[in-house]
Amino acid sequence: MKRNALRGFAAAGLLVMGLTACGGGGASTDAASSAPAGETPSATPTPTEAKQYTTQELVDLVKQIKADDGSELTVSAIDDLASQQNPLKELIGQMTIEPAECKELSTLGASQSIEGSTAAAGAKIDTDAQVVTGISLISGVDKEVLTKSLEDNEDQAAKCANMTMTMGGSTLKVSTEKFDGISSVPGAKGFKTAMVLPDGRSQSTYMGFAIKDGVLISATASGANAESEGVAAAGVLMDQAAALIK
Repeated sequence: MKRNALRGFAAAGLLVMGLTACGGGGASTDAASSAPAGETPSATPTPTEAKQYTTQELVDLVKQIKADDGSELTVSAIDDLASQQNPLKELIGQMTIEPAECKELSTLGASQSIEGSTAAAGAKIDTDAQVVTGISLISGVDKEVLTKSLEDNEDQAAKCANMTMTMGGSTLKVSTEKFDGISSVPGAKGFKTAMVLPDGRSQSTYMGFAIKDGVLISATASGANAESEGVAAAGVLMDQAAALIK
């Protein structure tokens, strides 16, 4: 199987959960409509609107984050997050995914929800440990949408706990489950995705998601030794990112 096809399989497997972090819709409540008849609802404080970070501001934040060994990350700006997802959607569209509903979950509402948002990312490749760790910050997505989507991810992980992706006669087996302890950031949610490639090789990716003041923080650890070498390293990145967002 061609190497670029393997990369495509891996990318799709990782983003089945990652994309849905920005997908779906949020729910809102109306205090006035729920108040009993004859009662005047108490005034609800107007929530402070989360700051919309520019791309450069996010880049500057990521540049302050260090790998667990103190080294600097390779930092990049993502100027148009929605357009970055189009190639992935096209790739997933070429695949046969079972269960079929997992194909829909992988692209649900992503572009609509992140239109106009800003993002930056950083990564560290540890060739000795055979692990890649990364951190990304996304600003400008409605907080209710993010919160609801992260809650839905747990249900989606259960529905797509075991699936297959087939393209060009080759099949990738993917399993996803909830994973606790990737970060100490309040409200953080973690997932483990294990992939078995057509040639029999396997690797796992650990993903953590959290929201801090309207910014979506995503951390990943991927590779053959991700569990033993990468999870703690990804948690360090996530904790630093949360501390920088004020």
